[in-house]
Amino acid sequence: MTTDLREASASEYERVAEELETAARHCRTAAQHLRDGEIPRLAAHAWAAFGHIRTADAALAEQAQIHAERSRP
Repeated sequence: MTTDLREASASEYERVAEELETAARHCRTAAQHLRDGEIPRLAAHAWAAFGHIRTADAALAEQAQIHAERSRP
């Protein structure tokens, strides 16, 4: 794996981490809205969290595919 490819992959993992951290913040906000009885706001943050998780999942799937293409059995 070249240095450029390693750096690109490392940057992508950092981007995934940021997506997951954002999802966690949305989950914490959703929990507080639930405690406050603000169900529409809860739902909005829950859906936002799910969107960030899906984005992270897609990026990790792409990294897995790249790894699979380069690996040797």
